[in-house]
Amino acid sequence: MKPVPAPESVRVVAVRLTNWVGDAVMNTPFLARVRETFPDARIVAYGRRNVAPLFGHHPDIDEMVPIDDRTAAGRREALRHLRAAKADLGFALPNSMNAAMFLWRGRVRNRVGYARDGRRLLLSHPIRLRPQDLGVHEVRYYMRLLSPWGVSATATPQLGLHLLNDELVAMTKWLAKHGSPIGTPVIGVNPAAYYGTAKRWMPERYAEVARRIADSHGARVFVTGLPTERDVAQAVCDAGGPAFHNAAGEMNLRELMAFIAHCSLYLTNDSGAMHIAAAMGTPLVAVFGSTDWVTTAPYSENARIVRAETECAPCLLRDCPIDHRCMTRVTADMVHAAAARLLGKPR
Repeated sequence: MKPVPAPESVRVVAVRLTNWVGDAVMNTPFLARVRETFPDARIVAYGRRNVAPLFGHHPDIDEMVPIDDRTAAGRREALRHLRAAKADLGFALPNSMNAAMFLWRGRVRNRVGYARDGRRLLLSHPIRLRPQDLGVHEVRYYMRLLSPWGVSATATPQLGLHLLNDELVAMTKWLAKHGSPIGTPVIGVNPAAYYGTAKRWMPERYAEVARRIADSHGARVFVTGLPTERDVAQAVCDAGGPAFHNAAGEMNLRELMAFIAHCSLYLTNDSGAMHIAAAMGTPLVAVFGSTDWVTTAPYSENARIVRAETECAPCLLRDCPIDHRCMTRVTADMVHAAAARLLGKPR
């Protein structure tokens, strides 16, 4: 592999972000290290429109470019922007051939990414994928792409998302409008997961845990999710009672970030919202079943994972082909105990 460019010679860095909300949140420590490593460079991030709002007002990038790489017209527009940026260094964080091709066709001189999925020849600086790279947290996995510049993957910054004060104030008003004035503890519940039903814990158990905490702490419960997840959210509300509000579909991504920042506790499956809560430093309890708790755990000291040992987990499947034992064996008492340890004694 040819020598990497010296940091002082790099004028523009292009970063192709990952495509899912949770994965994109886990890109943020990498962005922080890019800013530190190339302090004089302009940093331009490219990401799909579903993740772009995460990076509004972000101090570690100079420009966030929303892209549509699933249509010919969208790909052409993204390439026009990348070529105009004249990036002399680019990082392909997704493992896909398309991510490496984007940097190559965008005429980025120095292209860094993992040498996997047949894309080695598209990268000027391919990073060898070692067996141990597949068993580490994704935050550290991305960080190793900076190893040619002497950056260690073991000492990584925390996740980082950024909100404006106006966004926080607007959410304060929204909460007051929906029965949670200033001073009322807020509990968030995220019972769905976009990837598939295998990641979902039972709605009635979420309701039981949230109701017990709400009763003991005088809290109001808001159930979040996408517009397509209102039925799942309503099942939690129906089982929870009058202290619950179905907020699924009522917030865009920036508003969800502000809501989570206001929460005293967030109960969630392994999901994009879980990683947002981790980035906000919100106390959270995450129920894991089918997914890998080692590589995608919430990257936060304020988080607790609850899971049950089963012979089939992590299977990484979207839908369970048997009896969903990885989730049914997680009891409400287990999750409540984890939440109680985070919250401390009720008032």
